Amino acid sequence: MHQRWLEAFHAVARTGGFTAAAKSLNVGQPTVSTHVRALEDHFRVELFHRRGRTVELTEIGKQLILITQGMFGHEGEAIGLLRAAQALEAGSLKIGAIRPSDVMEIGATILKQHANLKLAVTVGAGPDLLEGLLKFDFDVAVVGDDPGDPRFFSQFYNKHRILIVANVNHPFAKRRSIRIEELDGQNFILRTSGSTTRKVFDQALQKAGVKVHAIMETNNREAVNAAIFQGIGLGAISESEIIGHERLKIVTLSNVEIYNYAYAVCLAERRKRPLIDGFLKAAKKTRPN
Repeated sequence: MHQRWLEAFHAVARTGGFTAAAKSLNVGQPTVSTHVRALEDHFRVELFHRRGRTVELTEIGKQLILITQGMFGHEGEAIGLLRAAQALEAGSLKIGAIRPSDVMEIGATILKQHANLKLAVTVGAGPDLLEGLLKFDFDVAVVGDDPGDPRFFSQFYNKHRILIVANVNHPFAKRRSIRIEELDGQNFILRTSGSTTRKVFDQALQKAGVKVHAIMETNNREAVNAAIFQGIGLGAISESEIIGHERLKIVTLSNVEIYNYAYAVCLAERRKRPLIDGFLKAAKKTRPN
């Protein structure tokens, strides 16, 4: 009861008249008048000086509008914010990614169109990112495998070739390509088992009947490059993550091609949320042909 009375009072005070207030509330003018009169009569106060079709706040009315402003006055601001978010003009998007390179390409595309959108990016392992989507820690994620789970919507984004990286002093550095069988027994700095690069590299080695010597394992891609730089061993690295340096040489595999993949993923139930849908469209736009 009081809520409707106060809302009617606030609309009249904000618009300057009963007719305009009725239009803003999408009700009839008599309804607004009834609610305001009921409020005044109930508390035995006068809130407006009525002068024809215009009204002027009384002293108690001026005090009351300061309170109702906090109750109803921010509605327009709130709707404006929501409409801006719907149009991707404002808001934030929490993104998880297994590789920075993929998500940065998509992020650059979406920010060119919507500069006020804020992106929060976390790099992690694929299983952790999917768990984060379920917990709403992330809105979207770029992972290495199609989840194959009805709880998730997934679309293919990209693939990257796995290349061999050697220190400039390694014998392989003098060659442009080698056969995968030549990796047998070589010292390697490998990513830990949760890495998609490690997964596809191990599969290729197993298929070829090749065993490498895992002299070091790390969960950090920068550490792989740093170890190769020091001559500790070879590395199998996605072409999108290779750091160019005069002491590092890229060697291709001549008789096998190994790829890791990238999929843009979100919760299926959130697929059509404006910000998420915008990210997926940006991913499709930047996807190589």
